Order: sequence, then structure tokens, then C-alpha cells
Amino acid sequence: ESCPDGILGERGPIYKYPDASRECRPCHENCTRGCLGPLLRDCLGEALPVSRKTPTVIAVMVVGGLFLSCSCILL
Repeated sequence: ESCPDGILGERGPIYKYPDASRECRPCHENCTRGCLGPLLRDCLGEALPVSRKTPTVIAVMVVGGLFLSCSCILL
């Protein structure tokens, strides 16, 4: 009648969804709270994390600026 949710497997909980023929199919392996389909975008729960490159860019700029400042002082 319904697909099992959160059954413990080897790599953590396993979630399933009913397909068009009402057979239970596994969700994408990265779905942690269930799903509506087989794709990662079909996962339920929190939105997918957005990669944040801003802190990395700032860190590279700071290190580069320090390197240039030290180089100028030593020259």
C-alpha cells in the first residue's frame, strides 16, 4: 500500500517511492528524508546546498595580497 521509509541499510537509511506501476523503487542515494522520484531534485526535505565559492575567493585574495606585500617589502 505504501513504500517503506528510512529502513536501515548498509550505508544508512533507505527511502523508496512508488513508480507509475505502484512498485517501490529506491530514491537517489543522497536523499536523506524520502523522495517523489528517482532523481536528486526529487528529494524531500531541505533544499540542496549551494556551493559557496566566496569564502575561498576571499581567502585566496588575502593570501595573495600578503604574499605581494611581503615581496615588495623584501625587494
